[in-house]
Amino acid sequence: MKQPINSPTDLYYIHYGPIPSYLLYSMENSRVFNPTARIFLIGNNRNSALDRLDVTLIPFEELPQADHDAFLRTYIHTSSNPEPFERFCFSRWFYLNEAVKAVRSRFALHLDSDCMMFTDACSLPGRLLPERQQCYFGPGGAPQLALFTPEGIQSLTNLMKEVFTLQYYNDWVNSGHNLNFCDMAVLDYYAKLNPAMVHQRIRWPDVVIDQTMSLSEGFEVWSGKKTLKQVTWIEENGHLVPMLKEQNTGKLISSLALHYKGSRKRYMRPFNRLHDKWFRLKVRRLWLNMAKPINRFKM
Repeated sequence: MKQPINSPTDLYYIHYGPIPSYLLYSMENSRVFNPTARIFLIGNNRNSALDRLDVTLIPFEELPQADHDAFLRTYIHTSSNPEPFERFCFSRWFYLNEAVKAVRSRFALHLDSDCMMFTDACSLPGRLLPERQQCYFGPGGAPQLALFTPEGIQSLTNLMKEVFTLQYYNDWVNSGHNLNFCDMAVLDYYAKLNPAMVHQRIRWPDVVIDQTMSLSEGFEVWSGKKTLKQVTWIEENGHLVPMLKEQNTGKLISSLALHYKGSRKRYMRPFNRLHDKWFRLKVRRLWLNMAKPINRFKM
Protein backbone atom coordinates (compact mmCIF):
# COMPACT_ATOMS: atom_id res chain seq x y z
CA MET A 1 0.00 0.00 0.00
CA LYS A 2 1.31 3.43 -0.91
CA GLN A 3 1.53 6.45 1.39
CA PRO A 4 -1.12 9.18 1.02
CA ILE A 5 -0.09 11.87 -1.45
CA ASN A 6 -0.30 14.54 1.26
CA SER A 7 0.45 13.64 4.87
CA PRO A 8 1.04 15.88 7.90
CA THR A 9 4.82 16.27 8.15
CA ASP A 10 6.74 18.12 10.85
CA LEU A 11 10.13 19.67 10.09
CA TYR A 12 13.07 19.32 12.47
CA TYR A 13 16.45 21.03 12.71
CA ILE A 14 18.97 19.98 15.36
CA HIS A 15 21.77 22.36 16.25
CA TYR A 16 24.10 22.85 19.20
CA GLY A 17 25.38 26.33 19.97
CA PRO A 18 24.54 29.80 18.63
CA ILE A 19 22.30 29.85 15.57
CA PRO A 20 24.35 30.78 12.46
CA SER A 21 23.08 32.81 9.52
CA TYR A 22 22.96 29.86 7.16
CA LEU A 23 20.64 27.94 9.49
CA LEU A 24 18.29 30.94 9.61
CA TYR A 25 18.34 31.03 5.79
CA SER A 26 17.38 27.36 5.68
CA MET A 27 14.58 27.74 8.22
CA GLU A 28 13.13 30.78 6.47
CA ASN A 29 13.20 28.96 3.14
CA SER A 30 11.41 25.99 4.71
CA ARG A 31 8.79 28.30 6.21
CA VAL A 32 8.14 29.96 2.83
CA PHE A 33 7.33 26.59 1.25
CA ASN A 34 5.51 25.30 4.34
CA PRO A 35 3.48 28.20 5.74
CA THR A 36 1.33 26.07 8.04
CA ALA A 37 3.72 23.25 8.98
CA ARG A 38 5.15 22.75 12.43
CA ILE A 39 8.88 23.54 12.37
CA PHE A 40 11.03 22.65 15.37
CA LEU A 41 14.59 23.49 16.32
CA ILE A 42 16.06 21.08 18.85
CA GLY A 43 18.86 23.05 20.41
CA ASN A 44 20.21 25.10 23.28
CA ASN A 45 20.16 28.69 21.99
CA ARG A 46 17.33 31.09 21.33
CA ASN A 47 17.26 33.68 18.56
CA SER A 48 14.71 36.43 18.01
CA ALA A 49 14.26 35.22 14.43
CA LEU A 50 12.64 32.01 15.67
CA ASP A 51 9.47 33.87 16.59
CA ARG A 52 9.41 35.64 13.23
CA LEU A 53 9.74 32.31 11.42
CA ASP A 54 7.28 30.56 13.77
CA VAL A 55 9.91 27.98 14.72
CA THR A 56 9.46 26.24 18.07
CA LEU A 57 12.60 25.68 20.15
CA ILE A 58 12.80 22.33 21.95
CA PRO A 59 15.66 22.52 24.49
CA PHE A 60 17.85 19.43 24.69
CA GLU A 61 17.46 19.22 28.45
CA GLU A 62 13.66 18.99 28.24
CA LEU A 63 13.82 15.69 26.35
CA PRO A 64 14.08 12.27 28.05
CA GLN A 65 17.70 11.11 28.16
CA ALA A 66 17.57 7.42 29.12
CA ASP A 67 18.28 5.99 25.66
CA HIS A 68 20.80 8.71 24.93
CA ASP A 69 22.63 8.05 28.19
CA ALA A 70 22.72 4.33 27.39
CA PHE A 71 24.29 5.14 24.03
CA LEU A 72 26.90 7.46 25.59
CA ARG A 73 28.03 4.66 27.90
CA THR A 74 28.96 2.54 24.88
CA TYR A 75 30.25 5.24 22.52
CA ILE A 76 33.82 4.78 21.28
CA HIS A 77 35.39 7.70 19.44
CA THR A 78 36.68 6.34 16.12
CA SER A 79 37.18 9.42 14.01
CA SER A 80 39.70 12.10 13.09
CA ASN A 81 37.00 14.71 13.75
CA PRO A 82 36.81 16.30 17.21
CA GLU A 83 35.05 13.98 19.63
CA PRO A 84 32.30 16.44 20.71
CA PHE A 85 31.36 17.02 17.06
CA GLU A 86 31.30 13.35 16.09
CA ARG A 87 29.47 12.29 19.23
CA PHE A 88 26.80 14.94 18.68
CA CYS A 89 26.21 13.62 15.15
CA PHE A 90 25.10 10.38 16.82
CA SER A 91 23.27 12.10 19.69
CA ARG A 92 21.01 14.12 17.40
CA TRP A 93 19.05 11.01 16.40
CA PHE A 94 18.19 10.28 20.03
CA TYR A 95 17.03 13.88 20.48
CA LEU A 96 14.92 13.58 17.32
CA ASN A 97 13.36 10.32 18.48
CA GLU A 98 12.32 11.81 21.82
CA ALA A 99 11.00 15.00 20.21
CA VAL A 100 8.91 13.01 17.72
CA LYS A 101 7.30 11.16 20.61
CA ALA A 102 6.81 14.34 22.65
CA VAL A 103 4.95 16.28 19.94
CA ARG A 104 3.40 13.18 18.32
CA SER A 105 4.65 13.68 14.79
CA ARG A 106 3.15 11.41 12.17
CA PHE A 107 6.10 12.02 9.84
CA ALA A 108 9.34 13.73 10.88
CA LEU A 109 11.48 15.45 8.26
CA HIS A 110 15.02 16.07 9.45
CA LEU A 111 17.02 18.79 7.67
CA ASP A 112 20.68 19.50 8.25
CA SER A 113 21.42 23.13 9.01
CA ASP A 114 23.23 23.43 5.65
CA CYS A 115 20.40 21.91 3.60
CA MET A 116 17.72 24.04 1.93
CA MET A 117 14.40 22.52 0.87
CA PHE A 118 12.19 23.87 -1.92
CA THR A 119 8.94 21.94 -1.65
CA ASP A 120 5.88 21.30 0.50
CA ALA A 121 6.98 18.76 3.12
CA CYS A 122 3.51 17.20 3.18
CA SER A 123 4.10 15.92 -0.36
CA LEU A 124 7.27 14.06 0.60
CA PRO A 125 5.93 10.91 2.32
CA GLY A 126 4.23 9.87 -0.93
CA ARG A 127 7.53 10.19 -2.81
CA LEU A 128 10.12 9.24 -0.22
CA LEU A 129 8.22 6.46 1.56
CA PRO A 130 6.19 5.13 -1.40
CA GLU A 131 5.66 1.57 -0.19
CA ARG A 132 5.10 2.20 3.51
CA GLN A 133 8.78 2.28 4.33
CA GLN A 134 9.66 3.79 7.69
CA CYS A 135 12.87 5.68 6.87
CA TYR A 136 14.28 7.76 4.05
CA PHE A 137 17.84 9.04 3.72
CA GLY A 138 20.38 9.25 0.93
CA PRO A 139 22.82 6.62 -0.37
CA GLY A 140 25.62 5.79 2.02
CA GLY A 141 23.50 6.98 4.94
CA ALA A 142 23.50 10.63 3.83
CA PRO A 143 21.18 12.33 6.35
CA GLN A 144 20.93 15.95 5.18
CA LEU A 145 17.29 15.34 4.23
CA ALA A 146 15.83 12.38 6.08
CA LEU A 147 12.22 11.37 6.66
CA PHE A 148 11.01 9.04 9.40
CA THR A 149 7.88 7.57 10.84
CA PRO A 150 7.92 7.32 14.67
CA GLU A 151 8.57 3.59 14.33
CA GLY A 152 11.44 4.22 11.94
CA ILE A 153 13.41 6.65 14.08
CA GLN A 154 12.85 4.45 17.16
CA SER A 155 14.18 1.42 15.30
CA LEU A 156 17.22 3.36 14.09
CA THR A 157 18.13 4.57 17.57
CA ASN A 158 17.69 1.04 18.94
CA LEU A 159 20.47 -0.07 16.60
CA MET A 160 22.58 3.00 17.29
CA LYS A 161 22.35 2.44 21.03
CA GLU A 162 24.16 -0.88 20.74
CA VAL A 163 26.21 -0.53 17.55
CA PHE A 164 29.54 -0.10 19.37
CA THR A 165 29.01 -3.47 21.06
CA LEU A 166 28.31 -5.32 17.81
CA GLN A 167 30.63 -7.44 15.71
CA TYR A 168 29.90 -5.02 12.85
CA TYR A 169 31.83 -2.28 14.63
CA ASN A 170 34.73 -4.61 15.47
CA ASP A 171 34.91 -5.75 11.86
CA TRP A 172 34.92 -2.11 10.73
CA VAL A 173 37.87 -1.29 12.99
CA ASN A 174 39.78 -4.46 12.11
CA SER A 175 39.27 -3.95 8.38
CA GLY A 176 41.61 -0.97 8.40
CA HIS A 177 39.02 1.52 7.15
CA ASN A 178 40.49 4.95 6.53
CA LEU A 179 37.02 6.45 6.82
CA ASN A 180 35.70 7.86 10.06
CA PHE A 181 33.14 5.76 11.88
CA CYS A 182 30.28 8.25 11.99
CA ASP A 183 26.50 8.20 12.19
CA MET A 184 26.32 7.85 8.39
CA ALA A 185 28.04 4.47 8.70
CA VAL A 186 25.32 3.34 11.09
CA LEU A 187 22.52 4.65 8.85
CA ASP A 188 24.08 2.80 5.92
CA TYR A 189 24.33 -0.39 8.01
CA TYR A 190 20.72 0.03 9.12
CA ALA A 191 19.60 0.26 5.48
CA LYS A 192 21.44 -2.97 4.64
CA LEU A 193 19.88 -4.75 7.61
CA ASN A 194 16.37 -3.46 6.81
CA PRO A 195 16.05 -3.01 3.04
CA ALA A 196 12.26 -3.20 3.12
CA MET A 197 12.06 -0.41 5.71
CA VAL A 198 14.40 2.11 4.04
CA HIS A 199 14.05 4.08 0.80
CA GLN A 200 17.12 5.86 -0.61
CA ARG A 201 16.24 7.03 -4.10
CA ILE A 202 17.53 10.52 -4.99
CA ARG A 203 16.56 10.85 -8.67
CA TRP A 204 13.20 10.70 -10.46
CA PRO A 205 12.26 11.66 -14.03
CA ASP A 206 11.03 15.08 -12.87
CA VAL A 207 13.10 15.92 -9.77
CA VAL A 208 16.36 15.25 -7.94
CA ILE A 209 17.53 15.64 -4.34
CA ASP A 210 20.98 17.19 -4.42
CA GLN A 211 23.47 15.31 -2.26
CA THR A 212 26.21 17.92 -2.12
CA MET A 213 26.74 21.16 -3.99
CA SER A 214 30.51 20.55 -3.98
CA LEU A 215 30.24 17.64 -6.45
CA SER A 216 29.06 17.72 -10.06
CA GLU A 217 27.11 14.42 -9.90
CA GLY A 218 26.39 14.79 -13.62
CA PHE A 219 25.22 18.42 -13.49
CA GLU A 220 26.86 21.61 -14.74
CA VAL A 221 29.10 23.51 -12.32
CA TRP A 222 30.46 27.04 -12.10
CA SER A 223 33.97 27.52 -13.49
CA GLY A 224 36.72 27.90 -10.90
CA LYS A 225 39.03 25.96 -8.62
CA LYS A 226 36.31 24.83 -6.22
CA THR A 227 33.41 22.81 -7.55
CA LEU A 228 29.96 24.32 -7.04
CA LYS A 229 26.88 23.23 -8.95
CA GLN A 230 25.42 25.93 -11.16
CA VAL A 231 21.78 26.56 -10.34
CA THR A 232 19.23 28.05 -12.71
CA TRP A 233 16.51 29.75 -10.68
CA ILE A 234 12.95 29.87 -11.96
CA GLU A 235 9.88 31.49 -10.48
CA GLU A 236 7.08 29.12 -9.51
CA ASN A 237 3.99 30.09 -7.51
CA GLY A 238 5.71 33.22 -6.28
CA HIS A 239 8.83 31.39 -5.04
CA LEU A 240 12.31 30.79 -6.45
CA VAL A 241 12.93 27.13 -7.27
CA PRO A 242 16.35 25.67 -8.19
CA MET A 243 16.93 23.80 -11.44
CA LEU A 244 20.08 21.79 -12.20
CA LYS A 245 21.24 21.28 -15.79
CA GLU A 246 22.37 17.81 -16.88
CA GLN A 247 25.84 17.90 -18.42
CA ASN A 248 25.05 15.33 -21.11
CA THR A 249 21.61 16.47 -22.24
CA GLY A 250 21.28 20.10 -21.13
CA LYS A 251 17.94 19.18 -19.56
CA LEU A 252 16.88 21.20 -16.53
CA ILE A 253 15.79 19.12 -13.52
CA SER A 254 14.03 20.58 -10.49
CA SER A 255 15.90 20.00 -7.22
CA LEU A 256 13.79 19.45 -4.12
CA ALA A 257 16.76 20.39 -1.94
CA LEU A 258 20.28 21.80 -2.16
CA HIS A 259 22.94 20.61 0.26
CA TYR A 260 25.68 23.18 0.89
CA LYS A 261 27.97 20.73 2.65
CA GLY A 262 31.13 21.85 4.43
CA SER A 263 32.67 25.10 3.23
CA ARG A 264 29.99 25.45 0.54
CA LYS A 265 27.56 26.65 3.21
CA ARG A 266 29.28 30.02 2.75
CA TYR A 267 27.29 30.31 -0.47
CA MET A 268 23.88 29.85 1.15
CA ARG A 269 21.57 32.83 0.74
CA PRO A 270 18.03 33.85 1.70
CA PHE A 271 16.83 32.67 -1.71
CA ASN A 272 13.23 33.07 -0.59
CA ARG A 273 11.97 35.49 2.03
CA LEU A 274 8.75 35.67 3.99
CA HIS A 275 6.38 38.31 2.60
CA ASP A 276 8.53 38.70 -0.53
CA LYS A 277 7.69 41.57 -2.86
CA TRP A 278 7.29 40.50 -6.48
CA PHE A 279 9.78 43.12 -7.67
CA ARG A 280 12.47 42.00 -5.22
CA LEU A 281 11.88 38.37 -6.17
CA LYS A 282 12.39 39.09 -9.86
CA VAL A 283 15.52 41.16 -9.25
CA ARG A 284 16.93 38.45 -6.98
CA ARG A 285 16.25 35.80 -9.62
CA LEU A 286 18.04 37.81 -12.33
CA TRP A 287 21.00 38.44 -10.05
CA LEU A 288 21.32 34.79 -8.94
CA ASN A 289 21.20 33.55 -12.53
CA MET A 290 23.74 36.06 -13.83
CA ALA A 291 26.39 36.19 -11.12
CA LYS A 292 28.55 33.40 -9.75
CA PRO A 293 27.88 33.01 -6.00
CA ILE A 294 30.39 34.69 -3.72
CA ASN A 295 31.40 34.02 -0.13
CA ARG A 296 29.63 36.74 1.86
CA PHE A 297 30.07 35.56 5.44
CA LYS A 298 32.26 33.49 7.72
CA MET A 299 31.01 30.30 9.31
